[in-house]
Amino acid sequence: MPKLTPANMNLFKRIVEDLRLLVLMIRDYGRGRYRNISPVSGIIFVLAVAYLLIPTDLISDFIPGLGQLDDMAFLLASLYFLEKDLYRYRDWKDDEKAPDERTGDRENHSQ
Repeated sequence: MPKLTPANMNLFKRIVEDLRLLVLMIRDYGRGRYRNISPVSGIIFVLAVAYLLIPTDLISDFIPGLGQLDDMAFLLASLYFLEKDLYRYRDWKDDEKAPDERTGDRENHSQ
């Protein structure tokens, strides 16, 4: 199965994949296993989280629908800017798994 890239998936799948990678990357960063994150991406992520948590918005959340729309737009824009780091993380994760899979294959064939 080919790797998912922005060019070969629809918007919903792309957002779900980005959020999944973001959660995994944060977990590995917190555990100290992955540190290859650009400073700009770190700043964008911190600003996105702060924007979502701070009650002051461009459009007030008291306006039903519109208030949440600017939060979603900010989240999507930050995911867009983080995609390069997210896909680099995915490649690192795939490379990390590859030696284990190769070792497992050798063990199975040697028996």
